[in-house]
Amino acid sequence: MGKIDILKIAKIAQEKKKTDPSIIDATIGMFYNDEQRLVIPAVAKAFYKLDLFETFKYGATDGGVVFENNVIDWVLDTKKDVLKSKFKFAGISTPGGSGALSLVFNSYGSVGEKVLVSDLRWRYEYFVSAAKMGVLEHRLFDQDGFNLKDFEKQLTYLASIQKRVIVVINDPCHNPTGYQLSGDEWISIIKILNKFDQNEIILTYDLAYFDYDPRGFNEARTTFDYFMDLKDHVQVLVCFSASKSFAMYGVRLGGLILLGHNEQHYKFFKKHVLDDALGKWSTAPSVGVGIFNQLSSQKDLYIEELNKLTSTLKNRGDIFIKEAANAKLETYPYRGGFFVLVKSEDPESDFEKLVSEGIYLIPMEKGLRIAICGITTKEVIGLAGKIKKIIQP
Repeated sequence: MGKIDILKIAKIAQEKKKTDPSIIDATIGMFYNDEQRLVIPAVAKAFYKLDLFETFKYGATDGGVVFENNVIDWVLDTKKDVLKSKFKFAGISTPGGSGALSLVFNSYGSVGEKVLVSDLRWRYEYFVSAAKMGVLEHRLFDQDGFNLKDFEKQLTYLASIQKRVIVVINDPCHNPTGYQLSGDEWISIIKILNKFDQNEIILTYDLAYFDYDPRGFNEARTTFDYFMDLKDHVQVLVCFSASKSFAMYGVRLGGLILLGHNEQHYKFFKKHVLDDALGKWSTAPSVGVGIFNQLSSQKDLYIEELNKLTSTLKNRGDIFIKEAANAKLETYPYRGGFFVLVKSEDPESDFEKLVSEGIYLIPMEKGLRIAICGITTKEVIGLAGKIKKIIQP
């Protein structure tokens, strides 16, 4: 299957739904509440409190010292003090989580080399290709869990032909499956990465959806505990999406955070990552930086609103997975988040069948992605059964 234009499919679905409210538009990863509202009240309030003079000025390429401190505090939260005993931190603002990923591949990758990604994944290849690199896939699942054996096998191959290897892991609330690595799986992954001490490993931790982890805000950050066991040849680059966490998708704000082991790692980030950002976009949008800095100062209040969204999302996921099991509609392992991936042997054909019945999903390499974030709970009810009848009669 070629590259799928998710935004194009979403636009078609949105236009259809304007004239026919019965259309199911489960295409794009934006959270709508059950009143079909997109904007979170606290975010809207912060937006209207922005100082226009400051907002319209050019910002700093890295977002400024206040942003850097705030993004590190937000992402690491209570794990910050423990991590500080092992790692050196640095951060930079980016246009969305996408910008953070772009910086990783361009600053740490080499032309012609490959990045290790899972076979079921978000569209990393757009950004990898832009860096004139390629991808090597490892199989994500082994029955109902992370395929550690194939992960190590493919990493072993890449490490044999490249000195530096970029490894991308999207967790929790994996896009497109909604999978979540267990603690034991993370421990095993860390042990595997530690074996390759003759290489330089860049662990790219894409946690775009972690603030919607059904376990809660604090539990979503427990993964950082496992990083304390990483050896010095494994740097961590954390890709954060404020666009997702604050439901301000069009504003485009994210951050890239370094967990480096030494001054050399720190200086490389501050020099090369900053230069790459300057050469690409100059500065991330000041609107997003301003909103994020405001809400960071009232974290506890904002988390209360975030918890409401997460609870709604969990309820939708629980309903869909239960009904899918009853309808015998096969899905990949789901633990939480914006998306569920239905298994399909012919996603493009199944996509067309569903469209003919007014259901818009996203066809992917090995399944159909359902954005339960973008449909109401009422629309979720019965959806699994409808999909089953259409694609697996």
